[in-house]
Amino acid sequence: PWYKPRVFRARAVREPRRLLSQEFGLAIPDDVAVRVHDSTADLRYIVLPRRPAGTEGWSEADLAALVTRDTMIGTAVCN
Repeated sequence: PWYKPRVFRARAVREPRRLLSQEFGLAIPDDVAVRVHDSTADLRYIVLPRRPAGTEGWSEADLAALVTRDTMIGTAVCN
């Protein structure tokens, strides 16, 4: 898998903002802190996406419809 090579994982730790932008087209605003917890190639974390602005009061089903594979692995944000 693409996420297992040491080179990719090292780059994710060293320059996560640039990696997300170049590899996934995800621009993280400068005012958003990016922290990386380095793990093994076999350990996975689920990323819980932030609630998009203007979705207060939405049902769970409506919110779930916004979630994609990319938002779950942290390479995109819900719109």
